[in-house]
Amino acid sequence: MNKKNGCYALYRGDEFVDVGNLNELANKYHTSVKTLRFKATPTYAARTSYSDTIRVYKLIETTSGGEKYV
Repeated sequence: MNKKNGCYALYRGDEFVDVGNLNELANKYHTSVKTLRFKATPTYAARTSYSDTIRVYKLIETTSGGEKYV
């Protein structure tokens, strides 16, 4: 079984906030991994306005076999 891990960027509107994996970001910003995953979905983007909302974008997906840029 491949364990997937990824690198994510966190933005508030157009302002870059932080970068890291979901566990790091969840711990640092006192939220759950599940919430951050939801904020990375197109559904969350459609339900919220762009300005002043937290958005999460996946940058790199890493597996035991190597990296894949998204």
